[in-house]
Amino acid sequence: MNDFKHPLFDEILFFKNLRSTSLKAERLINSNTAQGNFLCLAGEQSSGKGRGKNSWISPTGGLWLTAALYGFNFQSNITIFTGICIHKTISELFPSISDKLKIKWPNDIYLNNKKVCGILSSNLSNKKYHIIGIGINTNLAELDEISVPNATSLQIELDRTVDNEEILTRIFDNFASALPGFVEGELDEKYFNNHSLLKGLHIELDTDYDIFRGKAKGIDKSGALLIELKSGMIQPFYAGSIIGWEK
Repeated sequence: MNDFKHPLFDEILFFKNLRSTSLKAERLINSNTAQGNFLCLAGEQSSGKGRGKNSWISPTGGLWLTAALYGFNFQSNITIFTGICIHKTISELFPSISDKLKIKWPNDIYLNNKKVCGILSSNLSNKKYHIIGIGINTNLAELDEISVPNATSLQIELDRTVDNEEILTRIFDNFASALPGFVEGELDEKYFNNHSLLKGLHIELDTDYDIFRGKAKGIDKSGALLIELKSGMIQPFYAGSIIGWEK
């Protein structure tokens, strides 16, 4: 992967080991070392970032990366957009598991009801950068259920290794192809809703201010999660953590 190239990026940086590709990208941006769109790749991460205070176990074999995009003014949710691109890529490359592959709002991909990919995004507005951290469990032969609960990998589910470079190329091919429309405010919410893990389920959403319970109705055009509350009102939520779901 140290010679990976893609036309979306002006520069691609590969590191054998990093604490976190997202932290490295932020340092490059804040030190004015990086210019244009760039990609940070790591063979492994010692302190991969998950949502909130969670960590992401990132051993050798997986795909651990952060994409930094300069000068874009996105009108909708870049995390949701990225998740759609990743879901499309894995479905196209591995059709035998496509029916078991689901997108979980706001930032995960699930395979066979277990997490296989996580996405985190942030906006460094003073530097005009969006950074998108992506972790995909690809060539991991086993996962410790204690340190990585309810997770799986492409290797485990397919019972074979996969080509990380091919996956990465196809992700950013799909990303770059759909990016002009996304910049104009387009988000393929129909695709998301067709492959949603949560749609139709009763869920609990923690917004840090309160916990809301209701039936997930999918997302709207901006990427907001729609929940039908007990009152019957359908409420959009733009941020929060899903802390439980059931039929």
